[in-house]
Amino acid sequence: MKNIFSIFNNDIKKIATNIIAFIIIIGLTILPALYAWFNIAANWDPYSNTGGLSVAVCNLDEGYDVKTISINCGGEIVTNLKQNTQMGWTFVDAEDEALSGVANGKYYAAVVIPSDFTEKLCSIITGELNQSEIKYYVNEKKNAIAPKITDKGVQTIQQEVDASFVSTITKTIATTLNITTDEVADKKTEVFDNINSSLSEVQQSIETFKSTITVLNSTLDTIENLVKTNQAILPDVDNLLAQSGTITTSTKDAIETTRNSSKQLTDTVGNILASTQSLESDISSQVNDAFSTLSSDAGAAANKLQGVTSINKKIIDINSKIISILENLSNTFGVDNSKLIDLLENANSKQRQSIEKIDAAANTIKTNGSLPLEQQQEITGLINESNSQIESLQPAFTSAKSAIDAAVDSVYSTLEKASGLMKTIDGDLPSVNNTLESACTTLSSMKTSFNNISDLLYNASVDIDVTKNKIKKLSENATIENFVDTILKDPDRLGEFVASPVTINTESMYPVKNYGSSMTPFYSTLAFWVGGIVLVAVLKVDLSKKDLRRLNRKVNSTQQFFGRYLLFMLLGLVQATIIALGDIFFLQIQCDNILLFLIASWVSSLVYTLLIYSLTITFSVIGKALAVILLVIQIAGSGGTFPVEVLPPFFQGLYPFMPFKYGINALREAVAGPYQNDFWYDILYLLAFIPVALLLGLLLRKPCIRIIAFFNKRVEESDLMV
Repeated sequence: MKNIFSIFNNDIKKIATNIIAFIIIIGLTILPALYAWFNIAANWDPYSNTGGLSVAVCNLDEGYDVKTISINCGGEIVTNLKQNTQMGWTFVDAEDEALSGVANGKYYAAVVIPSDFTEKLCSIITGELNQSEIKYYVNEKKNAIAPKITDKGVQTIQQEVDASFVSTITKTIATTLNITTDEVADKKTEVFDNINSSLSEVQQSIETFKSTITVLNSTLDTIENLVKTNQAILPDVDNLLAQSGTITTSTKDAIETTRNSSKQLTDTVGNILASTQSLESDISSQVNDAFSTLSSDAGAAANKLQGVTSINKKIIDINSKIISILENLSNTFGVDNSKLIDLLENANSKQRQSIEKIDAAANTIKTNGSLPLEQQQEITGLINESNSQIESLQPAFTSAKSAIDAAVDSVYSTLEKASGLMKTIDGDLPSVNNTLESACTTLSSMKTSFNNISDLLYNASVDIDVTKNKIKKLSENATIENFVDTILKDPDRLGEFVASPVTINTESMYPVKNYGSSMTPFYSTLAFWVGGIVLVAVLKVDLSKKDLRRLNRKVNSTQQFFGRYLLFMLLGLVQATIIALGDIFFLQIQCDNILLFLIASWVSSLVYTLLIYSLTITFSVIGKALAVILLVIQIAGSGGTFPVEVLPPFFQGLYPFMPFKYGINALREAVAGPYQNDFWYDILYLLAFIPVALLLGLLLRKPCIRIIAFFNKRVEESDLMV
């Protein structure tokens, strides 16, 4: 220990007794501080000076006349920009002038408002909906950061135009409506009464259909019993025909009744199929109603959309049952209904797609409070396609009905002939029996079809009751009147709300007053490392033979290491102190805790100088080069400027092993305010690099001494390098 301090005292005496050496040492301690201060000052508050970035603005908008009103949105944009100091807006008359200015670097960017800008904005009046566009040209060669800043400026223009447009349209609509709460209540009652009346009429029609089907089923039961009775008496048919001709007459009447019932069945199916068109119209109406209330009450709109899917499911149920009936008729009469069945199945597939899209839209509205226009258009398109498919079912059913009726006529004509033959033919009983069995099968299939239709009508009647109850509850809800009373009375307020329904309230955690203070940890840490490199570049790390003789005692390599390092450590601490105090009192950066800032500076300097000193004393010139390489890598990958998460994977992998990471983070804790014990954790991590430096300087140095000596000798012989 005595030898270590002797070496240090000897170094201090040599500096104190040599004025030139003393001046150089003063320069070495101040130079890193200048490096840090100039960089911090240059980055003090660049984003408040963006008004110096020249951006050309060329307005070619010709405006647009709406009846007696002349509108020129491009002119309004120019007027607003003239009051905006965010950018250095420069207004030019020709598009070529703006573009050439961007190309030659006179302007960082250019904004061109086309001649049809206002006309396209007003296309909403004509229903064409053509989007307006603003042309934006940017010179990315001139500067790397400037395009990012000008991009934000142009986005501000777009946001202002969007908000102004929405606000104006909304205020106009609200003013035009100009209705009172009482008027809305009266209209609402009238609408709900009409809906309930229509539903009651539909329900009454359904009950009539059900009664008809009940009568048809009773008729079929009678006919079936009659046919079975005929089958039972076939062995005695000769005697029966001889004794009575009334059975034949009754059979013909029954056959005619059955034929009429079958035709009534197809007519009933046609009526039910027609009813699905009304249900599809209800879907379209409710979806449009939901979209129209989206902006005012997103929750109600989502609930309405979810209610629509019940109608979709009802249509699917109706179509499925009709498909079952048609398949039964096909199997019974041998009629090809495959085309109509395919159309019904395609219609069901489209309904399922609608359910999926509407459920997804309802969930989006509940989550985000809004629904993109593209998604609205997609749902409307699906509904229109479903409506077209359902409309195409009626002609297809009419065609199929003709084939079914013809097949029924054919079957029952056969039955009539069989009935006539019973009068004249007194033989061939097995053929007559087969005919009667076929009639029994047909009657059973018809009964099954009628029962399916009856179940379908019952479910429809129950659904209508549920719908009527919901409409009753809705009619008693005062939400609509409240909306009119609170909003439409003040159109300006409505316009402002719709244009900007959400405001962002920003609360900074650990606020930093300027960009220079934010960059201080990075540039100060950089200066600490640069200071260490400057020291090893100017001062010798090895003791000369003259120094060893002056000590007049034997000194080992470890004592030489620590004895000379004390000088480097002292100068490094002086450098760190000057840098830190200059940051705080000269530049007046924000500093939440001065003591922590000084501690972080001293520990950083201690660790950095030890690392650089160890590299240099072990590897000589190569060590100095390695120190510079480490500096370059840490500048790029320590997270001092950009977040480490946006850096390439290579730097993200090295990040935890860089001392800059912990030095910068410790200084940030001192600048903006510490969080719990994070400051001391960073200091401990930073101190963990000391054993690494000692390993380099003490253990690794010994096997490298001869190699490095040989290397240094060859360098000296070149007479080119120091």
